[in-house]
Amino acid sequence: MSIHEKIKQWERTQGVALFADLGLPDNANILDYGCGYGHFTFAASRYLGSERGNVFAVDINRDCLTYVNKVAQEEGLSNVNVMTGNKDYILNFEDNTLDMILYYDILHGNGSHRFTLLDEAKRTLKHGGILSILPFHLSNFRDREGKKKVFTYKKLIEEVNEYGFIGMSEMPEGVHFEKYHSSYYNNKGGVEFEDLERAGILNFRKNT
Repeated sequence: MSIHEKIKQWERTQGVALFADLGLPDNANILDYGCGYGHFTFAASRYLGSERGNVFAVDINRDCLTYVNKVAQEEGLSNVNVMTGNKDYILNFEDNTLDMILYYDILHGNGSHRFTLLDEAKRTLKHGGILSILPFHLSNFRDREGKKKVFTYKKLIEEVNEYGFIGMSEMPEGVHFEKYHSSYYNNKGGVEFEDLERAGILNFRKNT
């Protein structure tokens, strides 16, 4: 089985399972912010089913959004809504309207945007809504002044707790798909699905 087939299989199985047992309503509004090429978007869409809920795939990369829209149409994922993100990281959603937000490989880098995104998650999630974080590149996290800080899962959890979120005990495994789409690795012959980086997903419930 090729890596392309394995990723599609993952979207239909392990990816769908990431959304099970979280208590999401049938008509959930799920935001995949910084969706990239949409592998978690497609998994969320399949979890809900094409006639239920909405998955909002948001990114500033137009090539990614074109790809997500194309795949969603080809695979009949009619509840996928593609949207262009804002460079200031403000979410284009009203207060208390989302049931789940995915921040997957998006919180690292320049210091200020992480805090903006946490503020926005607190604003837009419904009470009891779920903030789901898949952190990679923890060594590149920065503080509010933009200085690099050595982050750990424990420190990140403490930071998110300060925004009024309660951590959920289970930590499922998420996949980093960056190498799969990397021209560098593709020019070298590509990668195997098993070689893609994995990390634990942190799920939090809004408590305020």
